[in-house]
Amino acid sequence: MRFPAFTNTFKQSEAGNIAVTFALALLPMLTFVGAAIDYSITSAKRSRVQTMLDSAMLAGAIAGKKSLDTGVGSSVAITEANTAAANFFAGNSDGFPSTLTANFSVSGSTLTGVGSAVASVPTNFMKIVGIPIMTFSVHSGSSSNTQPYVNVYLLIDISASMLLPSTDAGIAQMRAGQGCALACHDRTDGKDSYGWSLKNGVQLRYQVVNQGVDNLLTYLNNDATLKAHVKVGLWSFDHALSQMSQVTSNYSTVKDNFPTPSLASNDVAAATPFDNLIDNFVGIVGKGGDGSSSGSPKKMVIIATDGVNDPTREWISNTSIRPQVKVFSTGFCKTFETNNVIVAIINTPYLPMTWDWGYNATLGQPGSLGGATRVDDIPIALKACAGNYFTVAADVASIQSSFTKLFTMTSAIRLTK
Repeated sequence: MRFPAFTNTFKQSEAGNIAVTFALALLPMLTFVGAAIDYSITSAKRSRVQTMLDSAMLAGAIAGKKSLDTGVGSSVAITEANTAAANFFAGNSDGFPSTLTANFSVSGSTLTGVGSAVASVPTNFMKIVGIPIMTFSVHSGSSSNTQPYVNVYLLIDISASMLLPSTDAGIAQMRAGQGCALACHDRTDGKDSYGWSLKNGVQLRYQVVNQGVDNLLTYLNNDATLKAHVKVGLWSFDHALSQMSQVTSNYSTVKDNFPTPSLASNDVAAATPFDNLIDNFVGIVGKGGDGSSSGSPKKMVIIATDGVNDPTREWISNTSIRPQVKVFSTGFCKTFETNNVIVAIINTPYLPMTWDWGYNATLGQPGSLGGATRVDDIPIALKACAGNYFTVAADVASIQSSFTKLFTMTSAIRLTK
């Protein structure tokens, strides 16, 4: 074959085109796959560094809060927070090259931290196209409320209805032994139902609240930080409002002055005119501060009650006042809110007693706030007043938990990123 003919044949042949095309496409394909692998590795490293940073910022917030709670100055607490964050980050880096920037600051009773970290990951494939490393940054923040100074105002219901048994079994025992359970703790007929219940081991709602308060004060006393920041005062109410203890950090004084229960010796003593008493108590509490010092404490009112307003026991014979025996008015809650006072209500619930004529004539009547009965209206109204600080508690453990959670809620440590 002559040379010109051979060259023409070579030019027209397509036998090697696929191989050539594949060879030309292989490099960008490999680069694309390699880039995906490098990005996947970098993404995993980024998640790791983000977790390290989040944990470091929380460590700083905890250390700074602990320092502030001991009463040191802001500058010392900030140094403690920054150091703790840096040490945690360095101690958990696993040798991975990264740098941390953490800055904490204090404003009032709040410790705030802002942090970032920068890291670089060597590439395996993208260096072929001139990208030897991939650099990224992550960001995080944390915030913690230092333990504020708090004045707690305990308002304890000691009315005759708080001498109801706290369980259905106790009610049955009381009925068997005394012939009644509701409004029978009196001395007008020569009997002492309260003494009988104590002698026979019937746990009353009054006792449950008493023990719950005692446990709360023990809890406060055993925590050095809380003891240095929290003062407690004690008031009781039945037919009258009575101060049992001034606001103090001497919790033993509060314990020793827990009120005795109110026995229904007459129609007035048996009453609980809460709606007529609460305005005076609102004035006593006054306005709350920001909690930054003992001179400007936050204020917290904790009301332990069955939630019933009972103007007088004359409702037994005077049917016109029976509609007043219902959940007490919660208008005072708005006033407390305006005064920057936290309201907590621990409700010792009424157990249904449909066999009792007095219950049926008053609390067993249809509700007006959405409840089937007036008893069902009680938690509806009280929760609307206290929100997250409302608890239904029928035993000592639940009452103590209700009290103590208030302090953990005011000292939250959280991420803010």
